[in-house]
Amino acid sequence: MKMKLSEAIVQIMIKEGITDAFGIPGAGINSLYDAMDKAQDKIKHITLRHEECCVHAASGYYRASGKMAVALCTSGPGATNFITGVYTSNIDSIPLIAITGQGVRALMGKDAFQCVDIVDIAKPIAKHAICLKNPKTAVDEVINAFKIAREGKPGAVLIDLPLDMQMSEVEFDADAYVPTSVSNPKASPSAIKAAMDMLVEAKNPVILMGGGVVLADACADLVKFAEIMQIPVVTTYMGKGGIPVDHPLNAGIPGIQCGAPIGNKTFSESDVVLAIGNRFTDRHTGAVPVYTKNKKFIHINVERKEIGKIFTPDLGIVGDAKDAITQLLAEAEKLGKQKGAARVADLPKVRAELRRKVDHDCVPINPHRVFEELNKSFDADTIFTTGCGITQIWSGQLQDINKPKRYLPSGGSGTLGYDIPAAIGAMVSEKCKNKAVAVIGDFGFTFHAQELATAAANDVPLIVCIVNNAYLGLIRQNQKFAFGYEYGVAMPENQGVMDFVKVAEGFGCEGERVFKPEDIAGAFERAKASKKPYVIDIVCEPEAHCSMGPDIENVKEFNN
Repeated sequence: MKMKLSEAIVQIMIKEGITDAFGIPGAGINSLYDAMDKAQDKIKHITLRHEECCVHAASGYYRASGKMAVALCTSGPGATNFITGVYTSNIDSIPLIAITGQGVRALMGKDAFQCVDIVDIAKPIAKHAICLKNPKTAVDEVINAFKIAREGKPGAVLIDLPLDMQMSEVEFDADAYVPTSVSNPKASPSAIKAAMDMLVEAKNPVILMGGGVVLADACADLVKFAEIMQIPVVTTYMGKGGIPVDHPLNAGIPGIQCGAPIGNKTFSESDVVLAIGNRFTDRHTGAVPVYTKNKKFIHINVERKEIGKIFTPDLGIVGDAKDAITQLLAEAEKLGKQKGAARVADLPKVRAELRRKVDHDCVPINPHRVFEELNKSFDADTIFTTGCGITQIWSGQLQDINKPKRYLPSGGSGTLGYDIPAAIGAMVSEKCKNKAVAVIGDFGFTFHAQELATAAANDVPLIVCIVNNAYLGLIRQNQKFAFGYEYGVAMPENQGVMDFVKVAEGFGCEGERVFKPEDIAGAFERAKASKKPYVIDIVCEPEAHCSMGPDIENVKEFNN
């Protein structure tokens, strides 16, 4: 049957399970919004205050729920503002559809008002980007976009939609539409057998759980596999929460920034690494020769290009994480429970011995204390978001996360301003069943604080925890230790004339400022009880450092 392309796109969204959209309408996309208006009973739309944040919200939505959302914006600067959000989502393998309005086709390439080649801009940082120019193929291209976003290594897909195309007539039968299906590669049984042989022969094997295991909903099965094989489990930063903190086999996170001493020790002393759903990124590995020293690697990833991208593993397996883990688990069950290496029994004791100090009672507040109070005050179902900088690193090092999809960081891009809109999307995905806490620095707070207005207007009672050290702390640390100077990073006004509580109140939220460590817990309790978004500005020691180093064997510790 004939209908406008805009109507067909909205019908495809509905059939593909989209129930929420985050966007900002504009002249370049108003025909699509006309179709959205007619589908209000099927797709809830939330209007944000900045286009970048529309994508961050859709990203947080998926990270928390495993369900896709759509981001919408107009042409020109609206579309270019989308780019950071698309990059942030795509590098973390988050599937979403980002739709940008565009000028009419006849004006494209002619420097018309708000008419920019967003597809060429987006191609390097999106999984797929396409401008719909042909009414005869447009419907199929939209359907394919949903498939591309979900299939293989997931990612963000941008669809650019010229205004005249939005109003063009297309053939589409919504009643006959079948949602797209995806087909991912499966690990060969012979490769799984080879991996098992390497693990059985190893003296000190370790499992490295990557974010891909979380995305595949395979954490529980991988933990079962580890329990049978009695192999310690370390996670990447994006895998945080995939195994409970106090699980006897949890050996923490290795890495040069967001890692922990137990993670680096366990990993360094291992001889065979089973790595699943990870990318071996730089702030995880540090110096690669140190990271790979005296180890054999089995690398399982759904994306063939990831195998050998950083270094060549001894065994590379292309396959979906869920399927590969299912096969591994079946092979382990045939073997029965293994004895495990001698070090396994000591893991809980070593973990406790190497845990970083967090119970500081000084004033100004040591930032580590903030994370102790976060760990005490919030339950395992609480969602946490964090963007970039020294606060994100402290969060990665010190926060206890006991369930997958409860810790939603901007991993690969480290985007300041991601935190608050991602928390909005995460809470919306669960109809605000659980609180989301955006853990953020004072500088990062100023990037997209305007989205507090979005949260207030839409009754999303998130919590913002500002670790206010009045510095660009991570950049200061890099300047000081790598270059021997300090410039442009001090922000004493953030603990002085700037009043983030008034900012919160101005956006219809509540808030308070905390100066003493013993007052943090009470502030968190008031925030949890509030029915409004709540900002807690915690005034911290300005010159506290975070632990880091050039490689996993040489991480310099601070604040202990």
